[in-house]
Amino acid sequence: MEKDRKEILVIGATNTDISGKCLYPLVMGDSNIGKVTTSLGGVGHNIALNLSRMGKDVSFITSLGSDNFGCNARNELKDVMDISHSVFFDGPSGVYLYVSDEKGEMVVAVNDMGAAKEITPSFLETKKEIIQSSPFLVLDANLEEVSIQYASKMAEGLVICDAVSTLKAGRLVSSFPYIDILKPNFMELEYLSGLKITDEKSIRDAGMALIEKGVGTVVATAGENGAYYISPNSFLHAYGDKLDARNTNGAGDSFLSGYVFALSEDLDEKEALKMALSASRITIMEENTVSNNIKGEILYKLSKEIKVEEVS
Repeated sequence: MEKDRKEILVIGATNTDISGKCLYPLVMGDSNIGKVTTSLGGVGHNIALNLSRMGKDVSFITSLGSDNFGCNARNELKDVMDISHSVFFDGPSGVYLYVSDEKGEMVVAVNDMGAAKEITPSFLETKKEIIQSSPFLVLDANLEEVSIQYASKMAEGLVICDAVSTLKAGRLVSSFPYIDILKPNFMELEYLSGLKITDEKSIRDAGMALIEKGVGTVVATAGENGAYYISPNSFLHAYGDKLDARNTNGAGDSFLSGYVFALSEDLDEKEALKMALSASRITIMEENTVSNNIKGEILYKLSKEIKVEEVS
């Protein structure tokens, strides 16, 4: 590997997460007693930080404004990963505001991700060398559609995308022919495929609908029911024992991080599913969106508890 070539390149959003968690049953339309915390977030940020804590060499291209949020993010990130290729601009940084109920389930969120628009095709052209030299390129759908397409088309390694949300997943459609691995949840999978998911057959049908449009492989998260791997030749279900979740925000990000970690370790799809699910389970057992305990050696240990079955 060349001196300046990073093993994994992530391009995506960084924002400040402002989280409000209710301590008692949520009452809509009223002021609820709870706990408010502030931390760094964003799908791209979470994936990059997870991978860094797993022990991987990561470059992260993101956009950070000149406000206090952006300055704090820059100071926090520069010591744990390479952010030297990022956009540093004069303006407000991204903010993600969400409320969780007393069980840790997100109830509502508002995202202000306008900062991601700074990652333009013309900017990405200046990063052509690192994009083409990275064996793994991870993109999140907070980026503009034209930027996702530009980066994914330019890449020479594996292109891995997170759908982020139903409102943003559509930004990936024009890039389907260039996406090797797409990670949606069931809501995003339904939206992208136009099919209602009711059983395992419909899960496979929805995944295959995306593969027929050009996607290489679909890895869909299914909440407490684990995850599914859909490819032209294989349909797998990964699951583990039920857990009492403390916080589900960030579980999908850590899932994809675990999957990319496994790919970088040259593991097959079954082991990759085990690693991915282990990473998400670590996250949901903590309050933090990115766990301090999400280490590579811990994933290997926990992955032994995950079951993967071929679905007929």
